[in-house]
Amino acid sequence: MIAFGLATLFVLAALVALAVITVAVARALPQVRELKAALANCPETRELRFTVRELVVTPVRGNVVALPMRFKPAALQPFRAAA
Repeated sequence: MIAFGLATLFVLAALVALAVITVAVARALPQVRELKAALANCPETRELRFTVRELVVTPVRGNVVALPMRFKPAALQPFRAAA
């Protein structure tokens, strides 16, 4: 009797899960169709232009510096031997 009741609960849970999945797919299909149509109407390429700027912050204020700007590497410090 317990096995039959447990099996019935599993079957009911599976039916509810299947109903939820069906409703979710039914709601998503129109949106997928709209996305496919928008993608078909979209051009193959797009042109994108941008300017690279670097923000240099000092303790007093921030400056926007146009690139290319070259930084000098810091002097290399000799490694100390392990004790």
